[in-house]
Amino acid sequence: MRGLNRLHVGLALSILLFLALGYWLVKPKLPDQPPYLSFSADIDGTKAWKELLSTKQKAIKEWRLNWKNLPNGEAMLLVALQPSGVTKADRDELLDWVRKGNDVVLFDRNPEGWKLWGTELAGEIGKDSTKDSTKNSTKNSTKDSTNSTKESASVSTIRVSPDYTSAEGLLTGRVDTPYRIKPGGNGRVLFEDEHGVLASRIEEGSGSITVVLTPNWMQNGTIDQESHFELVWPLFAKSWDAVWVDETHHGFGTKPGLLAVYPAWLVLASVQLGLALLLWLWLRGKRFGPVHTPRAWTVRRGDEGVHAVAAWYERLGYQHEALAHQQLFLRQLLHQRWGLSPSASALQAAEAARGRMSEAQAAQLARLLEEPPASGGSEGPRAAKQRGVSTQAFVQRTREMGEMIAYLEKE
Repeated sequence: MRGLNRLHVGLALSILLFLALGYWLVKPKLPDQPPYLSFSADIDGTKAWKELLSTKQKAIKEWRLNWKNLPNGEAMLLVALQPSGVTKADRDELLDWVRKGNDVVLFDRNPEGWKLWGTELAGEIGKDSTKDSTKNSTKNSTKDSTNSTKESASVSTIRVSPDYTSAEGLLTGRVDTPYRIKPGGNGRVLFEDEHGVLASRIEEGSGSITVVLTPNWMQNGTIDQESHFELVWPLFAKSWDAVWVDETHHGFGTKPGLLAVYPAWLVLASVQLGLALLLWLWLRGKRFGPVHTPRAWTVRRGDEGVHAVAAWYERLGYQHEALAHQQLFLRQLLHQRWGLSPSASALQAAEAARGRMSEAQAAQLARLLEEPPASGGSEGPRAAKQRGVSTQAFVQRTREMGEMIAYLEKE
């Protein structure tokens, strides 16, 4: 029993060692995603801020289309965290969207190209790091360069506008950008450090654009450090109908769907035209259910051969032959009923019929046993036979022949 227990323990330890060794050798690595992604839980992502904001706002969604496709309406917010590859056309589209009554919060270490404000190097801070900061603000910035910038960032004392936040005490922040917003103009300063303005808000039309030079404060690993949360959270104190987080300029853009490509009036007109077409088809008696094939089209008739032969007789003009067949059947029936020879003449048949049927029926029987009349002409009997009888005479004689046969069968 003791040996059996040792065997079980050894087997269990071997299995655990095998599993641990296999996991250590083939341990899956998580993909190294770019920084500032709102759906990234990595240390340089911004998912923590997004999850917290979702408890305060009505709807928070990712924006993955071009800025020219921003939704129509007002009272909406677009948050762009260190966007890359922003063109002049994108900026113009965004400004038009803001003038309609929407807001934009832009986190960018060096927002170049915007006409609403300018940036400049803050004293001696940027002399040794200008090249690195410019590299970090380009489209090909990586996680390693961002981390190296964080290590060299200095903690600064932050001064805030009196009506910006109610946070008390000394506010500090780790500033990793050598740039500052140029003073002056129509911008409202939100907070600054000893080297210059770090956040400013400009009213544009019915909306506003807020630029913040410290996007690193929004990351999961730094938002709870220093006074970062207290400084950025008041930016989102307002209530919006919808909050969009830009992911297009992080490399996660998508093309609009088929319906989004065409104008709304054209889509509506196409839908109405399609409904009108369906209604027209319905009124015309078209049905969209299963199709049932008539049984007569698939089941062979018992007299199909007879109908086929009759059709060929009619097409080839063999009425005379058809009447001859009927006359032969009538003679066979007379032989069965009265014992009359099949080669008997019409007069002999009329004599035999007297006493069995009326004079009119006897005369009709004699006429039916005679040669059928020709369709006319001066030709001889042989030519008339080849030509056949007329259709009217054929129908009349066939009807009389059928009545006579039916009479004899009942007798």
